[in-house]
Amino acid sequence: MARYQNIFTQVQLRAAPEMGVPLPASDEPRIKDTAFNHLLGTIGQAQIGPIYLGWTGIASLIFGFLWFEIVGLNMLASVGWDPIEFVRQLPWL
Repeated sequence: MARYQNIFTQVQLRAAPEMGVPLPASDEPRIKDTAFNHLLGTIGQAQIGPIYLGWTGIASLIFGFLWFEIVGLNMLASVGWDPIEFVRQLPWL
């Protein structure tokens, strides 16, 4: 039986996971683990994965963590290394 669907009805498809575009033979393989998240499916694509970072992706994660650490420590130093004051003033730091 067919169902009436329009822009306001939500349908989440479940099929075999999409593995993405083929990689060149010289590249490292992807992490092939995939998962489906129902909550993400309500706003868009429900599939998580496969993940391919490569060297530049790993470098961006490392530098992003370093940035987060430097900014966080500078914000903590601006309140005199007091964690309670840090949480209290976090929206204004």
